[in-house]
Amino acid sequence: MDNSWGSVRILRDAYGTPLIDASTEPAAYFGLGYAQARDDLNGVLGQYLLVRGESGDPERDAVHRRWQVLEEARRGLESMSGDLRACYEAFVAGVGAWMAENPGAVPDWAPPLEPALPIGVNRMVMLFWIITDGVEALRAAGVLSNAPASEKDVGYAPLGSNAWVVRPWRTESGETFVVSDPHLPFGGAFAMHEAVVRAGDLHYAGFCFLGAMLPPLAHNRTCAWGLTTGGPRVSDAYRIAVRGDRYLHDGEPREVLRHDGHEYVVHNGVVAPVLARDAEAVYVVCTPYMGRAGETERQFAAMVRARDVGELRAALGACAFPPQNVLAADASGDCLYQRTGRVPLRHPGQGGGVLDGNTSATGWLGVRPAGDLVEIVNPASGYLQNCNTAPDTVTPDAALAPERWHPDVFNDEPGRDTSRGRRLAELLPRAFAVSLAEVTAWALDDRWPDTGDWQARLRAAASAEPDRVSGWPPEHRRLLHRLLAFDGRAAPDSVDATAWVAWRERVPDDGDLLDAVSRTCEDHKAYGEEYRLPTGVPGRGGAIGLDVSLRSTYYAGGTAFAGGPCLRIVALGEGGMRSWSVAMPGQAALYSRGEVKPIVFDPS
Repeated sequence: MDNSWGSVRILRDAYGTPLIDASTEPAAYFGLGYAQARDDLNGVLGQYLLVRGESGDPERDAVHRRWQVLEEARRGLESMSGDLRACYEAFVAGVGAWMAENPGAVPDWAPPLEPALPIGVNRMVMLFWIITDGVEALRAAGVLSNAPASEKDVGYAPLGSNAWVVRPWRTESGETFVVSDPHLPFGGAFAMHEAVVRAGDLHYAGFCFLGAMLPPLAHNRTCAWGLTTGGPRVSDAYRIAVRGDRYLHDGEPREVLRHDGHEYVVHNGVVAPVLARDAEAVYVVCTPYMGRAGETERQFAAMVRARDVGELRAALGACAFPPQNVLAADASGDCLYQRTGRVPLRHPGQGGGVLDGNTSATGWLGVRPAGDLVEIVNPASGYLQNCNTAPDTVTPDAALAPERWHPDVFNDEPGRDTSRGRRLAELLPRAFAVSLAEVTAWALDDRWPDTGDWQARLRAAASAEPDRVSGWPPEHRRLLHRLLAFDGRAAPDSVDATAWVAWRERVPDDGDLLDAVSRTCEDHKAYGEEYRLPTGVPGRGGAIGLDVSLRSTYYAGGTAFAGGPCLRIVALGEGGMRSWSVAMPGQAALYSRGEVKPIVFDPS
C-alpha cells in the first residue's frame, strides 16, 4: 500500500493481529492507523469524540474540556520535531484512508480528523494517574463530589496489574522472562489494540490504547517492560481564598481565569483547573504533567527503541511517564524496577491533604530528577515482582527499604501487599530452574490464593461443632465435603468453584461459616456457565468479593468487564526473543482455555 510517506504492507497473524512492515516510520504509522480503523472504526472515532469533549455525555465531556485534553495534545504536537510530527500526520491519514475506501462504514457522527487526536487519546486515558493524588485529597476533605474526574471514574474499574521478571540464573533455558498483565476494563476508553510494527531500525510489538499511535506497553527484540498501577505522589490539591474572581498570592493580586466555560488559576507554574468552588474559595489540582503531553509521547517513542535496560532507564529519565511501577529486562539478563513519575519537589515536611494556595510556602520548588525515584537494578534475588504492592515488596533487598526514600517517591504503606503479590512471593523464591511452561501457567493462574485459609477455618468450625454437623441433612454434609476438597481454581468446568463463590457470599458478618454452608444449595452450574467472558465465552479466573487470583477477571451480573486485556510473556536471551500474548476481549476463547498465542514478530 503506497502513501505519501512511503510504502507499507499489512499482514495478519492467525488471530488477526496486524503485522506492519513499512519503508519508513511515517509509512508504518499510516499502516497502523489504517489497521486500527479497519479493526474498530467506531471505537477509534469514539475515542476522538471523547478527546474533543463531544461524546454527548455532559459529565465526561466536561472532564476532558476542563483538563484541556485536546489543547494539550495540540501543544504537544507543535513541540515535536518534524520527523515525529510526520508520524502522527501519517497515522491519522491512515485512519482517513480506510474511511475513504469504506464510506458506508463511516458513522454520521464521525468527528474531523487531526494529527493531535492520537496524542489526546493517551492523555485522556492517563489523566487519572496524573491527577488522582489531588483529586483524592479534595474528595477526602468533602469538597469534591464523586462525579467523574477522569475516564477511570466512569463505572467500576478496579485498579490492578501484575508484572514480574525472572533473571537467567533462575530459568531452565537461561533466558530472562518478563510477564506483564495490566488489569484494565475491556473496551471503552481503555480499549487496547495489539500490533507489530517494523520500519528500518524501528521494530516492536506492543499494545496501544485504541486511537493512539504509540504504545505504553511494548517489547522489541532485546528489551521488554511491564507496568503496574502505583507510583509516586505527583499532584496536589489547593484551597485558594477568593473574593469573586480575585485572590492574593503572597499578598500580590491574581485572578481566576476562564476558558471554554471552565475556571483556572496559574499555580506552581502550571495551569490548574478549578474543580470546586464555594462562597469563600476555589479548589484546584496542580500536576506537573500539564504542558507535557508532547514529552510523554517522545518518551514512549524512546522506550520502544531502547535496546537494553540502560537505554530504557535513560528514556525514563525524562520523567514524563505517568506514575507507574515499571519492571523491565533485556537480552543480556539485566533487569530494572523503577517507581516512575514526575514528582514535584515540595517544601520539607509538606504532606498531602488540601494545601493553602494563597502562599508560596506550600508551592513547588521544582521537579525531582529521575535519580530520586525508587529504583533497583539487578537485585541479588534474581527476580522482581509487583502486583500493585508497596515498593519494598518488589524483591527482598535492603535497597528498597522505605527509610531510604523520600515519602513522596515511596508513596505507600511499607510492606503493603495483595493476594496476587503474596501468590508470586510464594512462587518466585522457589524458582531455580523455572521453565517457560511454568511461567506461562503462573501468568494464567486461576487459583484463589486464600482458599486454604478459608478451608482451615471451615474445617476447624466443623470439628468444633460435631453435633451440629451430624444433625444436618445429607446434602449439607456433601456440600461441606466438597468445599473442603475444593482445589481453589476458578476453572470453566468447575462446579465446585461456583459453589465456593456462593458459600463465601453467604458468610454472615458474625463469621458463622457453618451457617453459610446450611444456606447454600448443593446444585450449581459450572463456573464457566455462571460467569461468562465477552461474547458468551465460558469464564475463568475471578475476583468476585474474593481475594484475587493472579490472572484476574472481574465480573458484574455474571459477565466479565475488566481484568487483563493484554497479557504478554517475553523470553529474552542470547538465542533471540520469543513472546506470547492474549488480548481481551477479542481472544476470550483462547484465555478461557488457559492458552496464549505466539507473537509473530517478523512480518513476512
